[in-house]
Amino acid sequence: MPRIRVLDENVASRIAAGEVVERPASVVKELVENSLDANAARIVVEIRDGGKSYIRVRDDGTGMSREDARLAFERHATSKISSFSDLYAVRTLGFRGEALPSIASVARVTLETKEKHSAEGTRVVVEGGELLCTEPSGCAPGTSVVVEKLFFNTPARRKFLKSTSAEGSAVVGTLTRYLIAFPEVHFEFFKDGRRSIIAPKAKLKERLAQLYGRSTAEQLREVELEHSGYRIHGFISPPGLSRASRAEQYLFVNRRYVRSSLLRHALAEAYHTLLPKHRHPLAFIFIDLPPERVDVNVHPAKIEVKFREEERLRSLLVEALEEALAQRGKVMPASEQLRLEVERAPPGAVREAKHEYKAKRGQQPGALFFRRLRPLGQLHSTYILAESGSGLVLIDQHAAHERVLFERFKMQLKQKKLEKQRLVSPALVELTPREASVLEENLELISELGFEVEKFGERSYLVKAVPLFLGSSVGAEEVRDVVHSLIKVGGLKDRDRRREEMIYRVACRNAVKAGDFLSVEEMRSLLAHLSRTSRPETCPHGRPTMVTLELEEIERWFRRG
Repeated sequence: MPRIRVLDENVASRIAAGEVVERPASVVKELVENSLDANAARIVVEIRDGGKSYIRVRDDGTGMSREDARLAFERHATSKISSFSDLYAVRTLGFRGEALPSIASVARVTLETKEKHSAEGTRVVVEGGELLCTEPSGCAPGTSVVVEKLFFNTPARRKFLKSTSAEGSAVVGTLTRYLIAFPEVHFEFFKDGRRSIIAPKAKLKERLAQLYGRSTAEQLREVELEHSGYRIHGFISPPGLSRASRAEQYLFVNRRYVRSSLLRHALAEAYHTLLPKHRHPLAFIFIDLPPERVDVNVHPAKIEVKFREEERLRSLLVEALEEALAQRGKVMPASEQLRLEVERAPPGAVREAKHEYKAKRGQQPGALFFRRLRPLGQLHSTYILAESGSGLVLIDQHAAHERVLFERFKMQLKQKKLEKQRLVSPALVELTPREASVLEENLELISELGFEVEKFGERSYLVKAVPLFLGSSVGAEEVRDVVHSLIKVGGLKDRDRRREEMIYRVACRNAVKAGDFLSVEEMRSLLAHLSRTSRPETCPHGRPTMVTLELEEIERWFRRG
C-alpha cells in the first residue's frame, strides 16, 4: 500500500488557508489590499468580537462583474498577473489569487459587488469552501466582503486565537499600515458598532498628524533622496523624540509594508550615536524602486522582500536619513520639553498607556540659540546653568564635552590631520589571551586613531604615543583603560562602525566629568565648541546634552504668569 497519497481537496484548501489566514488581522489585510488594488477612494472596516465573529470591508472601488465575482473564489484565480514574468514585476499589493478562496474555506463569506455603470450588482455566499448561492443584488458601486464565523470548521485553530482585545488590537495595527501608506484614501474603522478611527484623505504629514497628534507630526523631519532609480522619502523623528520599542517604525517598498532586517539596521546605524540604548526613533519611510529590483514573493503574506542591490540600497538609506537628521530646527518650547509624555500605541490599539514625566530634548538648536547663551555657574559641578534669550538652559558638561571631542576626533581622522604626542614614559598594558588576540587583529585600526602600541613580551604591550587632544598628563592607568575599551569593540565586523565605536569610547573617557569644577571662561569655551558640532543636542551615546526651561514656564511656577 503506497504511503504517499494526494490530499483531499477540502483538507488541502484548509492547509493552504493557513498560509494566508492566521488571525482576523490577516483577513483585514487581504481584503483591504484588494480594495486598494481596485482603486478605492474610501474604505470602511468593521469588526465585532475582535474580528473572530464578524469582519466587513467595504469600498467604492471598481467592483466586479457577475462572472468575475464567481471566479474570485476559485483558487489561483487573479486579475493581477497573467504570466510567469509578471511575478518579477509586481505592481499591485495582492496577486496570488489565494485570499478569498482561503478565507472562504475557513469561514462564511458574503461578497456583494457592482461595477459603476452596471444596472445591478452580484451577491455570492461561500461557507467552508462550498458555494451556497450567486444572485443579483441591489448594492452600491464597489465591493463589500463580510467574513463571519472565522475558523468555525477548524476548532483547533480557533482555540489558538488570542483574546478579543488582543485580536482587535492586531487589526488596528494592521490597518494603521495602510492608513500611513495610502493617505490619499479615506479610511474609517468601526469596532463593535462604534467608530474608533476616521481618517479623511490627506497628505502624508497631515495623515501622521491624524494618527499621532499635531505636536508629534510637527517635530518630524522630512526624508528625501533620489538616486539611480531609487527614491527614498518620508519622515523620521529628531533625536529628542523616541519610543521604548520599534512599534512605530514603518517601512514601505513600493507602498507595500515590509519587514526587513537590512532596512532596520540602516535605520539603527543612522541613529546609533543619537539615542540612548533601548530607545528607538519613529520612522515612516517609503522606498520606491523598479519592481524588477525587488522580489516580493519570498513570503506567503508578502511581508518580507529580497532586494537585488542590497548594499547600494542600504548606503542610500543611511545617506538619506543622515541628511534629514542634519537639518537644524527650532528648540522645542518648554511646554513640550516638560510635558506629560504618553507612550501611545496607534489609535484604537488596546494597550494601557504609560505616563511618565521626562525632560524632553528639542530639535537641533541653531547658532542664534547659542549666541544668546550666557553661563551663570554650575549646579553640583555637573551641570552648566546658562541664561538664554527665552529662559534657563541646563547643560550636562560631560555629555556636551563628549560630543565636542567625538566630532573633533572624527574630523581630524577624516582630514588626516590627527596629531600624536609621545608619552615621556611609555605605559605598559598587560592583557588576557583573548584581549591580546583582538588587539593584534586591530593594531592597524588603533594606529589610525593615533595610538602607538608596541609588543613587549608575550601578552604585554607598550603604549608610546596617544592622540594629542588627550593632553600631556595622560598616565599609565588612563591609557590602560582607553586601550581596554578599544579592545572591547574589536569584535565588530564593520570597520567604519568599529572605528566610530572606538572614537566615542575615547571621547567618553577623556571628557570632563561630573564633579569637575569649570570656570566661567571654560564654560563659555565649551558652549562655543558645542555650537559648532553637527549634533549639539545629544552626546555620542544618544543622551541629551541640554534641557531648556522657558521663562513663561518658570513664571507659572511662581504664579507670575
